Amino acid sequence: MRKKVKTWRKTVKVLAAAAALGTVVSAGFTVSAEETEVDPAVADKKFVVGLEGTYAPYCYHRDDGELIGFEVDVAKAIAEKIGYEVEFAEIKWDSIFEALDAGTIDVVMNQVTITDERKEKYDFTTPYVYTQPVLIVKSDNEDVKSFDDIKGLKAAEGLTSNYNQIAQDYGAEIVGQDEIALALQCVLNGEADVVVNDFLTYSYWTAQTGDTTSLKVADTLDDVASSAIVINKGRDELRDALSEAIDELLEEGKISEISETYFNTDVSKVQE
Repeated sequence: MRKKVKTWRKTVKVLAAAAALGTVVSAGFTVSAEETEVDPAVADKKFVVGLEGTYAPYCYHRDDGELIGFEVDVAKAIAEKIGYEVEFAEIKWDSIFEALDAGTIDVVMNQVTITDERKEKYDFTTPYVYTQPVLIVKSDNEDVKSFDDIKGLKAAEGLTSNYNQIAQDYGAEIVGQDEIALALQCVLNGEADVVVNDFLTYSYWTAQTGDTTSLKVADTLDDVASSAIVINKGRDELRDALSEAIDELLEEGKISEISETYFNTDVSKVQE
């Protein structure tokens, strides 16, 4: 993997001459003017990760202000594996893909679910998170027993999340709320009837708050969702480097180890 990076760095050094002459022969290889577009992240061996910073346990802040979380630790492990530096940019979810489109960030690591719609515009690395959508209601709610019961009800969801789409597909009216804790609070105070989210995030919330009685899981979808790093199409070198690192970290059990720290379970495997 690092040999590829060194080759690209040699290419960068001859770009000025290549632009002027069309082709340059140097150190036994030829560079054409068509090869002048070099991924800066690969050339500089540094990638910038966009994340919310408010989405525990994936990315959030400790009391002392340090950015931590599952995605943060995975990103650092990937960077160490491939010999890159990693920087983090905290961006609200509703603006995070705009930042990716603009090139402000190199990738998004924020439990981004792989969907057909997103794959039309973006590339994804090897998946490293698997979970299932759940329907969350107040514990005393006996009317909502399945997703089929939420038609016409209010669901507190992030406006651009895939869980928003699931809620809409079942006929729910969306109450915009990006943070899971605030979304669940909307159900508790009656501003919304339900929350659709993933089981891992809900489990983390119950563990952190100690509240295992106010809310309950009314239904679980069989569809297993996989999450990965999302990157703009055309950045194959960076995508492949990140995927190779993830493959190695999965094989070594490193991502499983990180997962146990935040979830008390292994999110890198489909739950049985």
